[in-house]
Amino acid sequence: MAALRRITLTVTGRVRFPRKAPLCGAFFLSAIIHGLLVPTVSLAECAPFTAGEPVKASYVYDGDTFKLADGRKIRLIGINTPELGHEDRADEPGAEMARQQLKTILSASQNQVRLKLGREQQDRYKRYLAHPYNLAGKNITELLLKEGAGYAIAIPPNQQNLACYQAAEASARAADLGVWKNGPSVRDVRKMDGQEEGFYLIQGQIERIGKGRRALWLNLRQGPAIRIDWTDWDNFKGWNPDDLLGKRLEARGWIYRRKGQQRMQIRHPAAIQWLD
Repeated sequence: MAALRRITLTVTGRVRFPRKAPLCGAFFLSAIIHGLLVPTVSLAECAPFTAGEPVKASYVYDGDTFKLADGRKIRLIGINTPELGHEDRADEPGAEMARQQLKTILSASQNQVRLKLGREQQDRYKRYLAHPYNLAGKNITELLLKEGAGYAIAIPPNQQNLACYQAAEASARAADLGVWKNGPSVRDVRKMDGQEEGFYLIQGQIERIGKGRRALWLNLRQGPAIRIDWTDWDNFKGWNPDDLLGKRLEARGWIYRRKGQQRMQIRHPAAIQWLD
């Protein structure tokens, strides 16, 4: 890990990530009650960070990933932006806009950033997972979310800044910016064709609860089945599976197919908002 010496290895918090809603009011209140959000600053913004030596960004892959001058790839914690197309696949709506927004933010900071690595420091693609800050100490993920460049996500154990990322997304959603304006950000599961894969926000109603050996299953009336592994259940404090039947929800995450069925794995309650 000697190559990491130029990055500030500051990790905040000790609470329990795949590749690539109104989030206020009752949702925030519920999260605070259950101990999920412990803000040390206003929910309106992330705490500034100016410690350590900055490092230079040299290339922007997309709205949530860039490369440092020394070759390391940085994946931003707390945000997922639309995917740029590869080979014969078209760009997702908003993908190029998000990339340009990140390039503009970095350029305004002379392409110099300070990084806080997450508790989990690398993903399965060997990208470094970090919260990036510009030279003025502003959180770059927060700036992107405020512009509607992407969606706030929480993937344990990297949950730092969750409250301010959610507040930033809520601001963009209320103002109909970026991804909240460019097409249907939220999909009604009753209108899905069953072939969707990748990152989605979905709305539906739970019609059956399944308790398997490895996971809790929230089976929606049409649409993907939501999986919560028992190994992640400690994150869902205050939840009682038996009380969820019939509830309407909005969920965000990556849809994948297994045994001919669409599924979405959820690892943190911030990925679900109750609509009832």
